[in-house]
Amino acid sequence: MKNTFKQLTTAALLSMALLAAAPSAHAQKAEKPYTVVEQMPTFKGGENELMKFLGTNIHYPEDAVKAGVQGLVVLSFVIDANGSVSDVQVVKPLSTSTDAEATRVVKLTDNKWVPGKQGGKVVAVKYTLPIRFAIKEEQKGTATPDQQPQFKGGQEALMRSINQKLKMPQEAKKENLDARVVVKFTVEKDGSVSNIQLANTKLKKTVGPDAKLDYMDASTFNLQNKTILAKLAEAAAEAVKVTSGQWQPATKNGTPVAAEMYLPVQFMGSEIENDGSSHISPAKQKAEQHKSAYTYEEVEVKPQLKNGPLEKHIAKNLRYPTNTDFEGDVMVKLVIDETGRMLAPMAASEDKSITDEIFRVLDLTRENWIAGKVDGTPVTTLRNLNIRFVQKDRKQVATASAAKPADVIVTRHR
Repeated sequence: MKNTFKQLTTAALLSMALLAAAPSAHAQKAEKPYTVVEQMPTFKGGENELMKFLGTNIHYPEDAVKAGVQGLVVLSFVIDANGSVSDVQVVKPLSTSTDAEATRVVKLTDNKWVPGKQGGKVVAVKYTLPIRFAIKEEQKGTATPDQQPQFKGGQEALMRSINQKLKMPQEAKKENLDARVVVKFTVEKDGSVSNIQLANTKLKKTVGPDAKLDYMDASTFNLQNKTILAKLAEAAAEAVKVTSGQWQPATKNGTPVAAEMYLPVQFMGSEIENDGSSHISPAKQKAEQHKSAYTYEEVEVKPQLKNGPLEKHIAKNLRYPTNTDFEGDVMVKLVIDETGRMLAPMAASEDKSITDEIFRVLDLTRENWIAGKVDGTPVTTLRNLNIRFVQKDRKQVATASAAKPADVIVTRHR
């Protein structure tokens, strides 16, 4: 599996930056390798040749590709006075297989270096080199689809399926935590689910009667039980796994294709029933003649935010992420239960920065809703919302999906 020249350019630049920030060579004892010298070691043929060598010889480990592992492996090694390589160490690990592959290839550079010099004398120098592993779209086996995956039976059926499996870990209940775990996974061409990963976890902690912290990044909590995050991730992944085979796959030009999905899974520890299950869809019937959930079009009184239309809230607060070139439509699915609370939303986008921003803005509304009604009784309501992202100076203003009406348009002027 090829790694291109472009994938490694950043690594080279970062390597130079790390070296520049290293301690002064004058602080080194003579018998130890220098970290900075007057003339640093260079790869024979120059930086471009180093990039070509790495790009030709590094092979992305298959297990890392399947697991979606991406990022930097930072290595340090000594370039001796004769240009040989020794003492290769992993400074910043990524995964077992990527670390091993990066180490293997660095060792192949033995005797391909021009040694460094200090005071006109060749010396041993400790060198730092980051190597970036980045999965290309063709490696993922995914493509940007015209139609995103759809769960058979709709969103209500998806929530029922997950709710039957999802259990709040006892460790999290003891910490008085609620949690929102975002799971990333691939819906394959046959509707099966693969590559289930944890995208992020946000926690809310009960700190007293009717007093709760907002949902915060899990890293900000000083948890007594360090296994909680792993248990939450495992429980969320197992719940998503049961949906395998129940998806209509994404399509591109009418042909089924694999596509990535991000699914928020909500654990609400403060509202656990005796059986310990969490409640993604706790639709308690107000009247036996009512369904467990209604579409937005079916309810007589639409669910609404207490302080104005949802579209206005999104347009005011949602920002176009600066680290993406994504352009097109994102279909968002919301559930507003009969108590006036928004439950775990879904956003069908292959771009994580886009989904993260959408979830951030929707989280601001979580407990600020007035429930929809049927026959005067509050009911759970399902609503679809189409958010369009447009970059004004691009010739292709939107994707083919933009033929659908947009509820909110987010524009970026480049």
